[in-house]
Amino acid sequence: MTDKGNEITLVLGLARSGLAALRLLGREGVKVRAADENQDISLPEDLAGIDLRKGKLDISVLDGVSRMVISPGVPVDHPIVRGARETGVRVISELELAYNYVSAPVIAVTGTNGKSTTVSMIGAILEEAGKDVIVAGNVGIPFSSVAGDLGPEGYYVIEVSSFQLEAVDRFRPVCAGILNLTPDHHDRYGNLDDYYDTKKRIYANCRKEDRFFYNHDDSRCRSAAEEFPGTIIPFSSVGRIDRGVFLDGDSLVRILSDGSEEKVMERNDLGVVGLHNVENALSAIAAVECLGISAEACRRALSSFRGLRHRMEKIAEIRGVSFFNDSKATNVEAAVKSLIGLDRPVVLIAGGYNKGDDFSGLLEIVQKVRAVVTLGKAASLIEDVLAGKVETYRSASMEDAVGKAAGIAEEGDMVILSPACASFDMFDDFEHRGDVFAECVNDLKRSKD
Repeated sequence: MTDKGNEITLVLGLARSGLAALRLLGREGVKVRAADENQDISLPEDLAGIDLRKGKLDISVLDGVSRMVISPGVPVDHPIVRGARETGVRVISELELAYNYVSAPVIAVTGTNGKSTTVSMIGAILEEAGKDVIVAGNVGIPFSSVAGDLGPEGYYVIEVSSFQLEAVDRFRPVCAGILNLTPDHHDRYGNLDDYYDTKKRIYANCRKEDRFFYNHDDSRCRSAAEEFPGTIIPFSSVGRIDRGVFLDGDSLVRILSDGSEEKVMERNDLGVVGLHNVENALSAIAAVECLGISAEACRRALSSFRGLRHRMEKIAEIRGVSFFNDSKATNVEAAVKSLIGLDRPVVLIAGGYNKGDDFSGLLEIVQKVRAVVTLGKAASLIEDVLAGKVETYRSASMEDAVGKAAGIAEEGDMVILSPACASFDMFDDFEHRGDVFAECVNDLKRSKD
């Protein structure tokens, strides 16, 4: 890198990725300035002494700045970002910054739903195959915090959000994937085309020697594949396709580049449940298809994979009723995917902060639902959509929701928190929401024991 010296790099937004960016830049000897609109924010002890601007920011924060690194929570139309671009300051995302400091190839995954589970599955497969691998990005470990930790023989598997892709420049994964493209983040993007186009920036710099895996069952992903300059590898949970990875009955099958076909595993051998997790497994197998990874390594990794927290995570069983935390389902499509492949009656807990989703999508799964317990600001919107289709019960808190759901559920049922909404009306984030749900379920279990 040639950015050392007197020129300043400004890091705007000081959540996890912003702090990781500051640490990376400090390690590389780059002069930095930190800024955040939260007046109460402070820097950790190891970053003490950095020039910190906070609260109401104006254009003076750009004085002496040649480059700005923006955290995912900072939109590219933010006044300070616009001001930076107008004055010739280079604006990049934390994702782009980290990429500048790695020598290992990057496998990058985006999409509306399933990203965290898929990158974790890919990481598990590569580990099983004996590869050095780090899973990072939007999955919870900032890319900047691990940049440089792998040599050229390893692999970074990075979960990438649309927010991170808004300000990429040279970012080029050797293998990029889009899992699905469905409406989301209406509160951030002016229209859906802007959102979908931002997702496609994941392969903006890819070349003919690079690879792209994508959901063949999603028309928008198929369209994106037509623009990719290199090798494309589709996956499908609907049925057989001519190339790639697909679900054939209950078998996960792949067709290799030489045309040979091999069964990887049976659906029931997966360590996680639900059709959405079958799709995640198919996409993970597609991601490693060109890396010479054996079907046996894929099978061993995916059969022992037990899923991630807040993603159909089993919390407890209470008197024959299973309680699952799917708090990561922050939009309607994610909630539907979680429930659609289940074969047991469900009492659904849903609601929260509405990002502009159309809740009529929930009608797709009402035949699987015994009742819906609503909470949060979107409760009435969900109830209006489901009126006359399924019984709904309003709750005032998560504790109330769990209690009502437990009272409705019958032996053999599943109680699932799959909110179809963001969490910010009642909780810090989806993790906080899921943790509170788990606490309420465990409290209920103790009271019943």
